[in-house]
Amino acid sequence: MNISQAEHLPIVAEFCRRIGLADAVNAAVPTEMTVNVGTVVQLMVLDTLSGRSPLYRLERFAESVDTGLLLDREIPAGAFNDTTLGRAMDAIYDGGTEQLVSQIAFSATRAFPEDMDMRHVHFDTTSVSVWGGYPMCNEEESQLQVTNGYSKDHRPDLKQFLVKMLCIHRNIPIVGGRENGNVSDKTINNAVLTNLSEYMARHGLAEGAFVYS
Repeated sequence: MNISQAEHLPIVAEFCRRIGLADAVNAAVPTEMTVNVGTVVQLMVLDTLSGRSPLYRLERFAESVDTGLLLDREIPAGAFNDTTLGRAMDAIYDGGTEQLVSQIAFSATRAFPEDMDMRHVHFDTTSVSVWGGYPMCNEEESQLQVTNGYSKDHRPDLKQFLVKMLCIHRNIPIVGGRENGNVSDKTINNAVLTNLSEYMARHGLAEGAFVYS
């Protein structure tokens, strides 16, 4: 008999089920892995909200919880080894992280329509300063460029990348991503407005107000 302390994790797991987290991930990132990516992501969420932050040794966390209770089926802890986690992260990157975030967000809006006021959206960017050389591995256009740019941290001496987030009522994010460190807000805004119009049309959402700060 294995005894584990559930604490708040069953509540987190139920919330994941209600917003269809695993299904949304699997729809956006289909793979032939033994443990699908959606299940791996759900366990990563549970692991993070248990108070542990490193994205490795997920296997140890799986050993300490009831996977049948939290993931709806018994899965051996060894199935969540670092190789499985690495393959899942690679699949998410290949599938497109921004697309995945928006798909999960839309799934959540359908689960809680009474709490999701999408008539007004708020968009903002912030710069994240980093230290080090950050040599580029290749010349792929999709690769994030960590470089010098306008620093909102007031550290123009440091290289940086940008984080962007589009939120609705109650600061609930529906679109998020990262940009090269030297991209201007004007360029990002134009792209976001275009993508937002397509997003709302694709999901049958009414037009609303766009607020940038």
